[in-house]
Amino acid sequence: MQSIIPKDIRPAYPAAIPASAVRSKLVELLGLEEIPAAIDYTTESRQEEDGLCTTRIRYENSLGETVPGILMVAQEKSACIRPGIVCVPGTGGTADEIAHPHFFMQRKLMGWARELARRGFATLAISPKGCEMRRSSLEEWATENKLLAPYGRTQMGVLVEETLKGARLLAAIPGVDANRIGLTGMSLGGNATWYAMACAPWIWAGVPICGGVGSMARVIHHTAADRHSAYYFIPHLLRHFDHAAIVAACMPPRPFMMIAPTEDEDMPREGVDGLIPVVSRAYAEAGCPEHFQVRQPEGNHAFLVEYFEWMADWFAEAIRA
Repeated sequence: MQSIIPKDIRPAYPAAIPASAVRSKLVELLGLEEIPAAIDYTTESRQEEDGLCTTRIRYENSLGETVPGILMVAQEKSACIRPGIVCVPGTGGTADEIAHPHFFMQRKLMGWARELARRGFATLAISPKGCEMRRSSLEEWATENKLLAPYGRTQMGVLVEETLKGARLLAAIPGVDANRIGLTGMSLGGNATWYAMACAPWIWAGVPICGGVGSMARVIHHTAADRHSAYYFIPHLLRHFDHAAIVAACMPPRPFMMIAPTEDEDMPREGVDGLIPVVSRAYAEAGCPEHFQVRQPEGNHAFLVEYFEWMADWFAEAIRA
């Protein structure tokens, strides 16, 4: 794929920073404000079905937008404390789709957040910033991105904020282990997963699926220019670091698995291949090489049942770690 900018372009005013400062710089670049420990939310409805207590909720992001969510927790009143997982769908997905009563494949994987709840996790499915349900048009999405920039705010940062607010909210639910709050998501939701985990050391574990993580430089020069909308291209990021440096500095020793199909149109395989040794070395130095894993199945940008099983098993194994 021919890039529309020079392949040998270099960052203006490059400013390499030590690993210890990567997280704080990333938070700054995203324009992410501090996430309070207590999140206000509104309960819209509650019902008990399928052995689960299902609650529709909503909360606000810092732009005053409503984030719809569906909380799913086992009905049983035992003393069992469950890990929680925030589940974030892709651009074309919604909380309702991933909380569907049935777990099945219909063009895309349906009901996977509810299936995680059936398997012993408390889950919060959200309809995130950037999904088609929440934006009126691509033109308005692009205009918002342009107007936020002078304020040092980014759409990716707001997406991360919504995800972390969901994590705080989930952590406060009775019966949920506040120290074991994980994140997972597909595509847009995969980006939300790994950026949010990098920004918040209190997140327990994460699994981005086709989450665009590997190398932003590779995406710029080796994928179609319109494959990602502008939210993906965080201003000034490559002046300081690429994805590998972020993951290596911010994730260890926490369990982190990437599912990155070899033909994923959102991320060239070379980007993932270049990240793996850098991050593997960081986890080895942290004394927990087994806490990092990359799955690279053959295939393109899709969330398959097999990937769900890998993700669910990873979280189950992380509980025992």
